[in-house]
Amino acid sequence: MTEILYGLQGEQRQRVAALRKRGDFFWLDASLSETGLDDLVDALDIPERASRALVGYGEADEPSRKFHADGQHVIFVLTCYLAPAEGAPEAPQRLRPVEVHVLVSGEYLLTLHQERTSLPEVLAPDLPEGRSRKYVVYSVLDSIVATGFDALNEFDLVLDDLAMKSTEIRGGRVRMETLRGMISGLGRMRRRAAPQGGLLERTGMEIERLPGLQTDEERYFDRLGDQVNRLVDAINAAGDEMASVIDLRLNETSYWLTVVATIFLPLTFVTGFFGMNFDWMIAQIDTQLAFWLLGVGTVLVAALLGWGLFVVRGSPVEVDREAEDAPTAPAGPGEPR
Repeated sequence: MTEILYGLQGEQRQRVAALRKRGDFFWLDASLSETGLDDLVDALDIPERASRALVGYGEADEPSRKFHADGQHVIFVLTCYLAPAEGAPEAPQRLRPVEVHVLVSGEYLLTLHQERTSLPEVLAPDLPEGRSRKYVVYSVLDSIVATGFDALNEFDLVLDDLAMKSTEIRGGRVRMETLRGMISGLGRMRRRAAPQGGLLERTGMEIERLPGLQTDEERYFDRLGDQVNRLVDAINAAGDEMASVIDLRLNETSYWLTVVATIFLPLTFVTGFFGMNFDWMIAQIDTQLAFWLLGVGTVLVAALLGWGLFVVRGSPVEVDREAEDAPTAPAGPGEPR
């Protein structure tokens, strides 16, 4: 069974030294907010050039600059989506991205991040006893990649709710800030996932050649690249669905604006006609009853006609129900059915 350690506090450093001395494979998870990089470099004998790939965090540094392979160590970056910290403001997407630097060697697996959290407790990967070191590495990496699908599933649930609201009359309660936040979050998710698909292909090739990981001939890491590619395709599909929801909301808004404009168009004509003050018209409207019938009644009749034609009647495209329900004649010999 692979031993799992968190940080280098207390007796953890002595435990790491003992495991390395015995040649036992282990997984060390560490947070830079609690464990210094110099302590990790000293305890794990990380070369200086390799340690440079562990310090760059954020989107300012390209993913390619965070990759390193020297035949003994392979370093790369993955994105893990975790639950929000306590007291964090509510957002449409609950899970937040955390950049994880992964170092794989024949002696150990290191996951390094800035968040003060324990990835072994959050991910809980399946590490059955008796499996190879390569499988342990694959299982941990697969658990990290799988959090991307969890975040996307959460996004889809929010998107389905917005789609239902956009079809309601009171769909205006969907705020534009919410839509912009979801579009921005989906774009950031794709920017993180898209480069990882290509990098994981090279990463798998480098890990396959590491001393101590060559006993297992199973090509686990090809599956990781396929997983990331499927995640990117799912993100693109969610983006298309998001665009459809926005188009539906805009179409609903345009529809109601057209209805309002159509109702007020005859009203504008009527009020403009009666506002021209023709001598004959002024002479006819000489009583209160004439004013109510011609002045106000005509406006109400025009409004009711517009409402009946464009709102109550609905879409001008009617479905011929009788044609649909009528039985179709059987096709003759040689005719398509």
